[in-house]
Amino acid sequence: MSVAIIAVSKPGVALAADLQGHLADATVYGYAAYALPDQRPFQKLRFIIEDLWEHYEGLVFLCAAGIVLRTIAPCIKSKYQDPAVVMCPETGSFAVSLLSGHEGGANHLAQRVAEYIAAVPVISTGTEASPRIIPRNLVLGIGCKRGTDRQRIKAAVEAVFRQERLSWLRIQRICTIDIKKDEPGLRCFAEALGAPLYFFNAQELNALDGTFSSSDFVREITGTDTVCERAALAGCSVHLRGMSGGTLIVQKTTLDGVALAVAERASP
Repeated sequence: MSVAIIAVSKPGVALAADLQGHLADATVYGYAAYALPDQRPFQKLRFIIEDLWEHYEGLVFLCAAGIVLRTIAPCIKSKYQDPAVVMCPETGSFAVSLLSGHEGGANHLAQRVAEYIAAVPVISTGTEASPRIIPRNLVLGIGCKRGTDRQRIKAAVEAVFRQERLSWLRIQRICTIDIKKDEPGLRCFAEALGAPLYFFNAQELNALDGTFSSSDFVREITGTDTVCERAALAGCSVHLRGMSGGTLIVQKTTLDGVALAVAERASP
């Protein structure tokens, strides 16, 4: 399937670059102010939509649903003629099949996109849709080497969540130690995921009771024996709102300089 990926913002063009690496026949169209060198720039989306509509089998929009709907409305003809249309918010949390789900292949395209960017596929056609509620109750604890970029953090989290069969949609917050406040890669990852970032000092982390993965090297650098496990549990007690404490469900896992742990917040 030939696919056009359309991005209208700076976070969108970054996500488009990631997605293009997985979709072999994809071409990225980025808003001129933010487009990367290998992307096709445009000034007004409405000026190019008719051409995209006629020449691509699938369109993946990385922007708000309202922008997509207003843009494609004049082009819609028939489910037997229209291309598959998928929409993803710039955070990459969902991949929504909007148009030509069955006949055009949007359902399948949404599932492919969701798999590649670790998003949740949203399918509304009758035979595929099934109601479900996904609790947003996971706290991600992260420790990383100085200067670790967003892509390395994302790759590590993807690997762990895939192995543990956990949904990214369940991540409520990301927690780490306060000496990581100036880590741009960590901040960019949290922003792209749409999850708030919390920081704890070594004294707060050390006050937690329990059995943790201990490292003398980590203690020497940070003042605590483990950052990710303690931070994940510490994050379970921030602004409780009807929830109390939590349980470590994924112990410390280190991949490419990124240490991860996951805690599940307790229900009332």
